[in-house]
Amino acid sequence: MRGLLAGSLRYLRLFHWFSLRHLQGHMMRTVAVLLGIALGAAVFTSVRLAVHATLDSFGRSMDLIAGDSDLTLVRPGGRLPDTLVPALIEHPAVRTASPVLSTYVRPADRETPFLLIGIDPVLDRDLRTWTVQSSGQGADVQWGAIIARPGSVVIGARLGEAFGWRSGEQVRLVHSNRTATFSILAMLDRDGLALVEGGRIALCDIATFQEFTGLFGQADRIDLKIEPGMAADAKASLAALLPAGVVARSPSARSRSGRGMIRAYELSLTFLSFISLFVGMFLVYSLVALNAAARRRELAVMRATGASGRLLFCLFVGEGAFVGLVGWLLALPISTVLVRYLLDAVSRTVSMLFVRVQVDGLSLSPWEVLLSFGVTLTVAVLAALQPAREAMGVPPREALDIDPGTSLRPRLIRNMALGGVGLLALVYPVSRLPSPPSVSLPGYLAAFLLFVGFALLAPLLLRQFGRLAAPRLLRLGGQPAFLAAGYLKESGVQTAISVGALITAVALFTALVVMIHSFRSTVALWVQQSIAGDIYIRPKLAELNRFRDPLPSRVVAAIQSLPVPVELVPMQRLELDLEGHRHLFEAMDYEAYARRSRFIWMGGDAGRIEADLIAGKGAVVSEVFANSTGLNAGDRYRVQVGEQVLDVPILGVFRDYRTRGGAVYYSLTHYRQRFGDDAWSGVQINFSQRGAELREAMERVWSSLLTCCGETIEMIDGRHLRRAVLRIFDETFAITTVLLLIALVVAALGIATTLAVLVLQRRVQINTIRALGGSAAQLRRMIIWEASLIVLAGQAAGLICGFILSTLLIFVVNRQSFGWTFLYRVDWSSLLTALPLISAAALLAALPAVRLALSTSPATLLRGGTR
Repeated sequence: MRGLLAGSLRYLRLFHWFSLRHLQGHMMRTVAVLLGIALGAAVFTSVRLAVHATLDSFGRSMDLIAGDSDLTLVRPGGRLPDTLVPALIEHPAVRTASPVLSTYVRPADRETPFLLIGIDPVLDRDLRTWTVQSSGQGADVQWGAIIARPGSVVIGARLGEAFGWRSGEQVRLVHSNRTATFSILAMLDRDGLALVEGGRIALCDIATFQEFTGLFGQADRIDLKIEPGMAADAKASLAALLPAGVVARSPSARSRSGRGMIRAYELSLTFLSFISLFVGMFLVYSLVALNAAARRRELAVMRATGASGRLLFCLFVGEGAFVGLVGWLLALPISTVLVRYLLDAVSRTVSMLFVRVQVDGLSLSPWEVLLSFGVTLTVAVLAALQPAREAMGVPPREALDIDPGTSLRPRLIRNMALGGVGLLALVYPVSRLPSPPSVSLPGYLAAFLLFVGFALLAPLLLRQFGRLAAPRLLRLGGQPAFLAAGYLKESGVQTAISVGALITAVALFTALVVMIHSFRSTVALWVQQSIAGDIYIRPKLAELNRFRDPLPSRVVAAIQSLPVPVELVPMQRLELDLEGHRHLFEAMDYEAYARRSRFIWMGGDAGRIEADLIAGKGAVVSEVFANSTGLNAGDRYRVQVGEQVLDVPILGVFRDYRTRGGAVYYSLTHYRQRFGDDAWSGVQINFSQRGAELREAMERVWSSLLTCCGETIEMIDGRHLRRAVLRIFDETFAITTVLLLIALVVAALGIATTLAVLVLQRRVQINTIRALGGSAAQLRRMIIWEASLIVLAGQAAGLICGFILSTLLIFVVNRQSFGWTFLYRVDWSSLLTALPLISAAALLAALPAVRLALSTSPATLLRGGTR
């Protein structure tokens, strides 16, 4: 142990003398690399922390709502009768049974919704915990008061703070069925149920809830606590007691579904954020390789005086680890700023696309911090391994040689290129491997192989590019351009690594531009064809409440007697469950819908599919549903709807960009005949009048419906809805844009570092040129030509890599992660505009190298200065 400690101290002293002093002596390039690593690590850390906080908030809310229940009874597509509760309590396997209702409501004077939960305070006490803030009477009094005082609620402290509410106040709450006045009985302590939805929650007695919503005798679910030792047989023993269509599920089923969708999004962002670290890896490689090459004579002297190759290897691996550690420490303050932006953007995107999330604060996860540290350090150490290996192989005889050149040997270049081609050949077969649910591991692995493959090809690309360009550049740009091409051909490790970083960043940029444009173009087409109505009407907060509440009968009557000629497209929406897969089921009058709108079909005879759908011969499913369940045209769609089972063939698959499990459409007429359900979940209104008369007709309808039932419905102008969908789409890619810009910044730092390295390596040659009469202007042009060639080579290879990557993202990653694909579209205008800007930014990175090249006198040559 003592010997190990002494050896470690000797190593640290040598590391300080040999490595740290050298890094300090070349501060500019060291700082550039540290900044690149810090940015990459900050992005990776911030993304992980933001998604972890979102996932933690959602999971905590779901767990608190589920409480200590062992089983949950639900009826897919409907609600249960609460008269089941007495019979369940008498069952020998059941310790307690508690009915639960929940809905989102809003204050009459505000648009901000919150969750209202109705429970039986007596039956629920063994399942969920909550306490009220002390009022001197004790908690038991408050429990009883909730039952004894109809129309009373207890609210979360965060809700009270948000709206300025206090105990004893009267508040008016709006539901799709009615608006009613509630009395705030007390404020909840900040524990138990009070933590659901970040504290934006209210509780009331279930009888009060049923009166408010009109759901007399009904419950969303009944939570059960099973007697110890009887859990294994509980489902089977309860089956005979349950009415048709009621099923027993795990309380965590909904939580698992939501977590799965968020984790798919997390993996997507993690991959994008890792790209910045991956680009930073090239910077570390370049720095350590330069340090090893510039000190070959020192290494040879050390070997000649007894230093082992293993010691030299450890010194350079230590340099990589040191850069990774310091870069990670610098990333921490950057992360504290970045994570606040990302937290809001991530939670908003998750709420819009997957499940509603209210993040009440940022929780610092030790695991995420440790993961960030481990990944950053691992990336830096891996980047240093090859230069360290080269350093340990320096023979002692080089102590008498002065040649700090770093050109790659032709054989090594060929071997690297062959390895790159091999990795590229694996991209397609790897992308076709089976994928876990909602996680595109094959897609991300194929993308990583693509990046590494192109990076390994970079040295050969540069050598061939420099060889072919040199004679042409001599005619085009004279001797400065010719020398730049020659240096590019022989520059070796540093330039190849920088080009690899630029290839990665440009490929990511190209792929995301293509993917986002393809996605937006397809969504715009979908919006124009599928959401072509003039006005859409649905109950208040219908989206948040998953369309469980129908339009009140008085609203339906008012719509059917509108004062202008219209065509109505009513629909009934249900959230159903197919073997654990939640999805939207919609019964719709497709014949009326098709007069104005159309589905975008993904194959088959569109006319035949639509005719069979109208005739009730089957259902059609969205691409998301088909990819998530594996059911396609020709398969059977068999699902429990209330007390009955719907079993019909799948007629076709259409594009649809709503998430949350996808959608299934069926004929409204035949749905009513099967299930006797005449309710409307919403209606699309199409006006017969067009042109100048349309606006007047819409205003009359708008005014008429607002007057009769404005508090209970949401009316959306079709044009505004279409714009809102596209705005939501743009917001979901805001995070992607930030990650992309940071990756490009890191790549620019790589170019700046590379050019500085090339200048430092060639200081003797540069001073010789100046001593022989070369002007400062010629040297500037030579370095600018070098930068231009590096950028040109990186962008050309990056474009090729990017188009391959965009295909992976569109047809593999998105399909496996989210269930959808898009029509492939290339935004040439954006690419042709952005790529010159990237070139200009990269060329600006050449300015420090120009100043460095002209910073010393040619007389340095006479002193043998090579540093």
